[in-house]
Amino acid sequence: MISMGAIEEFRGQNHKFSLQRNEILKVIQMKKAFVIPALLIVLALVYLVRNHTNYGAVLPPGLPSDIPIVEGQVISGRRTLFEDGRGYVVDIRTDLSYGEVLNFYAERGHLTAAPGMGTEFSVADFRLGNNRILLEIHSKETTTHITMAIHLGKWW
Repeated sequence: MISMGAIEEFRGQNHKFSLQRNEILKVIQMKKAFVIPALLIVLALVYLVRNHTNYGAVLPPGLPSDIPIVEGQVISGRRTLFEDGRGYVVDIRTDLSYGEVLNFYAERGHLTAAPGMGTEFSVADFRLGNNRILLEIHSKETTTHITMAIHLGKWW
């Protein structure tokens, strides 16, 4: 037969277990409150890092193939985020003259004479399908530099 002392001792141990269990549940609940914000922060950082990638002196992978790229040396190609979503920035240096580069884009209908176009610097803003392209062309001595910001207009 079980003595009263043994029953009381068992109840005391069970009470201790009950307190430990409650403390563990409180800790788990507190951790849940931190897990969701921490997970959101990690996901945001991954998204930002993934969408801000410098590929160096090559065209970035995923750059739409219909984007007109003038012949020359890619100085930098990178994926980035703009105010309207994902996109790319490409910097090119070419031995083509300023006029030849202007003609390259004008022949494709992407560049028209505009106020402010000079003999050494031009800018253009045009659409190609769903993409918005901001083009900057400037001449320096015997080389011409082209910077293209390609806005894809989508976040995913």
